[in-house]
Amino acid sequence: MEQIPPARRVIRLFPDYSRTYPLWETSTPTWDVGYTTTPETYGLSRELGEDLAGWQAFFETHCNPFEGWETGENWQRWLRNGEGLTQRLRAEVDHFADVEPEFGPHRR
Repeated sequence: MEQIPPARRVIRLFPDYSRTYPLWETSTPTWDVGYTTTPETYGLSRELGEDLAGWQAFFETHCNPFEGWETGENWQRWLRNGEGLTQRLRAEVDHFADVEPEFGPHRR
């Protein structure tokens, strides 16, 4: 079956444990990208890819899956960085995809 991308792809941005990048995309019947994706999937700049990996690593280092963030300061820093990364990601993929950030206060 020929792979046909949707008219507008949707990249989801959120962290999860044991991941290198916080990038996800739901496949469609004609576009099987899997679920977890990488900067290479979207042709992102090396700098943005490295910054996304750093943001993910900060999350894993400072947010315990059972107890939450070790400090409110780290959580606020991570949120601010995530907002900036969202804007940068949108700028790099605007010609073919939308970005849905799925992080925020509920992750605290």
